[in-house]
Amino acid sequence: MTLRTNPCRRAISTVALSGTLLAGIALPAMAADYPTVQPQQDVTVSYDLDSTATGPMHLRLMASPEMQVMRIEMGGNGDYILLDRGQERVRLVSPGKGMVFAVSSDGFLHRDLGPGSGLRFEREDHRRIAGHGCTVWKVLGPGGAGDACVAEDGVVLEGQGRGFRPDDQGQVPAGHLVATSVSYAPLPPAYFEVPSGLQEVDLPQTLFRAMIPGLSGLPAP
Repeated sequence: MTLRTNPCRRAISTVALSGTLLAGIALPAMAADYPTVQPQQDVTVSYDLDSTATGPMHLRLMASPEMQVMRIEMGGNGDYILLDRGQERVRLVSPGKGMVFAVSSDGFLHRDLGPGSGLRFEREDHRRIAGHGCTVWKVLGPGGAGDACVAEDGVVLEGQGRGFRPDDQGQVPAGHLVATSVSYAPLPPAYFEVPSGLQEVDLPQTLFRAMIPGLSGLPAP
């Protein structure tokens, strides 16, 4: 598949496509009408992902509830994404290029699933994925619909979504991810920090906001 987005937009597409990766660290525990999607401890999850924005690829996600940061590794080129909830920033870290591309998440990492979110949830059946049980939640939003299978400890094990309208490329955004392994081994704080000596470049805030509605089926904050 030939990608028509530049690396920064592709990276943001990866974390936004279904809302489930962002939800893993951004959203607080809610009542029984909504899934609880906040990991309770350090976790590393490997995913297989296929979306209209990225094509098939493998991801490794690491979350630190204590540091309020999530790290997403894509492919084998050494680049990775840091979702920093405390600073409301998304950083694409490219050690090989000596660069960090940063963009404001404009409140998305603090959004919740309450009545004002414009989302509707419906609890469905139970599944077992990567050796762990999870509950399936169907979600309907203004921009699209999908479902996610979430474990009791808040780890997303599977998610898929599809938009209602074509994006600016004329393609209806859709994606699916599924966990292939889960580990709860403690993670070093350095995994969630930007290495020293890299040059950070700020990107326009609209670059992040523009990716959210079509790829996640969720309204921008």
